[in-house]
Amino acid sequence: MKLIKIGTLVLGLLAFSNVNAQEKKEKRDPKVVFERLDTNKDAKLSLEELEARDEKVKEGGNEAKKPVDTKTMFERKDKNKDGFLDLEEFSARPPKKK
Repeated sequence: MKLIKIGTLVLGLLAFSNVNAQEKKEKRDPKVVFERLDTNKDAKLSLEELEARDEKVKEGGNEAKKPVDTKTMFERKDKNKDGFLDLEEFSARPPKKK
């Protein structure tokens, strides 16, 4: 009987661990992040939408270890200089530093 309880507990922990890992993976998916940040659902991100995210992070006390200059990051990613980031621009990795 004790063995059954322990086995059930282990299976429960494994199931929880798998669900938690899937949630973390979704949080890192650029498309999921993009859709979450795109508050007006126009399929593009404005600087204001990104800055609003920064304010929410600050209010929640979850400031990043290394502060990000949102405006500079936005300007670097906005390749076509239209004042918005589409999913492709948002998802693009920055070039590696030499």
